[in-house]
Amino acid sequence: MDLTKSLCCHRLCFTNTPSCPHCGNAFQPGALKAKAVAEDKAFEMKARVLFLAAFLALPAALLLVHSQGYLHGTP
Repeated sequence: MDLTKSLCCHRLCFTNTPSCPHCGNAFQPGALKAKAVAEDKAFEMKARVLFLAAFLALPAALLLVHSQGYLHGTP
């Protein structure tokens, strides 16, 4: 069972519930599951971009340090 935020009151509820346990509004069948899948994809994309940025920042920093001559002892 997955948890996601309700479409109406934005409180946590399970994706397989027919209605919100907090406010009682009924959901379209599969609406919460589709929302949970979309949120997971968005999170994965953000995580990949963040990892790629960190992965590329290290070689860029090393290249900058090397081009400035700090590794060879010449300022």
